[in-house]
Amino acid sequence: MFDQILDTYRRATESTMQFQQTMLRNWVQQQWPPMFGLPNFTNPGNFIPNPMSVFTNSGTAWLDQARDVQKKWGETVIEMLNKHRQSLDAQYSAGIKTIEDVYRLGEAKEPEQLRKLTEELWKHSFEALKSVTEDQSRELQSAMQKWLELMSQSTGVKV
Repeated sequence: MFDQILDTYRRATESTMQFQQTMLRNWVQQQWPPMFGLPNFTNPGNFIPNPMSVFTNSGTAWLDQARDVQKKWGETVIEMLNKHRQSLDAQYSAGIKTIEDVYRLGEAKEPEQLRKLTEELWKHSFEALKSVTEDQSRELQSAMQKWLELMSQSTGVKV
């Protein structure tokens, strides 16, 4: 019985990760280049022999902009990693509580009590999965929004 619950939980987590990876991959490959006036290199008909020829800033101004973007993006990444650490702490706490709840199942004296405890464990597990997924989606959205802001400031392209 526990194997089925854990297997379902594992498959749901894997599915969530695959969805997020696919979403990010599609966004980066299809939306990102054209947004900044760059050719979409995934489309062979849109190939430019020298990709650097699409940048219009002259002199070292582009280098200063790149440094500013790099610094701001670094700050954003550090902030994201701190939030991720907090999220992992919360996930570990939830995992420990789940393990404690699993051991409580063995204390059930009657089938009805076992059913009730198992149902609570199942609900708690999926609420935790839902919470983690929502947090990850919010963090990804926040990071992409910050990236878009940095890119629009550095390139002058309104997004």
